Amino acid sequence: MRLDELLDELQVRIDEVRGTRDRVHSLLEAVVSVGRELDLAQVLRRIVEAAALLVDAEYGALGVIGPDGRTLSQFLTVGLTDEEITEIGPLPAGHGLLGEVIHHPEPLRLTDLGAHSSSHGFPSHHPPMRTFLGVPIRVREEVFGNLYLTDKRGGIDFDTEDETVISTLSVAAGVAIDNARLYEGSQR
Repeated sequence: MRLDELLDELQVRIDEVRGTRDRVHSLLEAVVSVGRELDLAQVLRRIVEAAALLVDAEYGALGVIGPDGRTLSQFLTVGLTDEEITEIGPLPAGHGLLGEVIHHPEPLRLTDLGAHSSSHGFPSHHPPMRTFLGVPIRVREEVFGNLYLTDKRGGIDFDTEDETVISTLSVAAGVAIDNARLYEGSQR
């Protein structure tokens, strides 16, 4: 019986190592994918798509902080259809929980986003969302925007590994955004 227990434990550990290896490989693929694009709009789209895929989030968004430094000037989403976006109405401006990550540019991970003191609820027609992971994207030490991810598939919470993966992606995203901006500037 003891040998069977040891073999089961060994198999679990092998699966964990394999899972970590696969996740690192996926992160590297995402970094390369994001970094190869030079069109800023495409870079932003690839970043949010890669982020949602890496942590298995049902919904993802990238909010670009406007010139005032307090609100969002652009908001790209993944996981919502065009019809759902239209039904929800105007895109977020960066108030409530989204503003929390703008005003305090540090990773924020929540098991119930509605329970956070900054949460103001959702507009009508908005799908329900429970778990949350928000991470800032910096370009040359300045916060460019934030990645927002909600509802990890399977109903489980985002964990520290998810936060680490998205924080790592956000560093690569900052470099890719800077490169795209420089390229656009050189084309003008």
